[in-house]
Amino acid sequence: MNLGLLDDLPDMKKETYDLVAQVPEGRVTTYGDVARALGDIVASRFVGLAMSQNDDIKRVPCRRVVQSDGFVGGYTPGGPTKKSRLLRAEGVAVRNGYVVDLEKIVFREFRTSYPLRKLRASQRRLKKGLIVRRLATEVSCIAGVDVAYEGEHGYAAMVSVDLSSGEVRETRIIEGDARFPYVPTYLSFREIPIVRPLLTEVPEGTVIMYDGNGILHPEGFGVASQLGVTFDVPTVGVAKKLLCGEVSGTVAPGVREVILRGKVMGHALARTGSSRPVFVSVGHRVSTQQAIDLTSKTLKHRVPEPARLAHIAAEAARRGTSNK
Repeated sequence: MNLGLLDDLPDMKKETYDLVAQVPEGRVTTYGDVARALGDIVASRFVGLAMSQNDDIKRVPCRRVVQSDGFVGGYTPGGPTKKSRLLRAEGVAVRNGYVVDLEKIVFREFRTSYPLRKLRASQRRLKKGLIVRRLATEVSCIAGVDVAYEGEHGYAAMVSVDLSSGEVRETRIIEGDARFPYVPTYLSFREIPIVRPLLTEVPEGTVIMYDGNGILHPEGFGVASQLGVTFDVPTVGVAKKLLCGEVSGTVAPGVREVILRGKVMGHALARTGSSRPVFVSVGHRVSTQQAIDLTSKTLKHRVPEPARLAHIAAEAARRGTSNK
């Protein structure tokens, strides 16, 4: 197992607050600029969430973080009107809710360690262990894995389904606090530490079906792939929404290719008569065709049965109705 990068995760909220604390009076920065200082523009929405939860406005002047078009944006309490008033009091010109001459006063000279860049670099090193090849062992069981959240507390379920009979062999449920926020394309760092106890014993002949992407990911290494390489288990990614790429030509009834940067990285699978597909991609130690076949065999509803049952179990645990 390669768990190093999961055991040393940055405190993203603290990192964000430390950056915003650097913005001087009379200057503003943008949510996107703070995200770039964290290491990736995709963290912009997280920056907004962190600002809304800031309870130390003296050290962390969240009023000085505005939208990229100059609109001052939200502020708690008081909204844009109060935020505009506070900025004017610091010498920032604001007209009709927009910062005047934003580019002249925007602050981007952050002192930063770029924590997201470090995570991405670690992820890319781990990706070197990715195997896309048909699993030689006969598959007898598919274990769906999903996580439900109550705030930052996660409830993870793994439901093992016999491939031949469709009967549930086992249901495991665990829970734990998320130590990393939701940031698009960094889901692995949020969820794998929570599901980790479920993966300590995976019987031979079992393929993990994860509610997330495998190689159908901007880095070609989504949560299903990173989980597979980390624990050296065969995995398939099954996502309800298309994260990236474009759905293209039909290759079989109900099966369409998903193209990303000119390559087939996944497939959209839909039951007969349904227009709502799931998006399937190789996770680790399975082939593309094997991922399609295993998903198709368990596609009783829109979401394949192991993943659907795992979702139900995780939600039940979240609501406190689990029989664990």
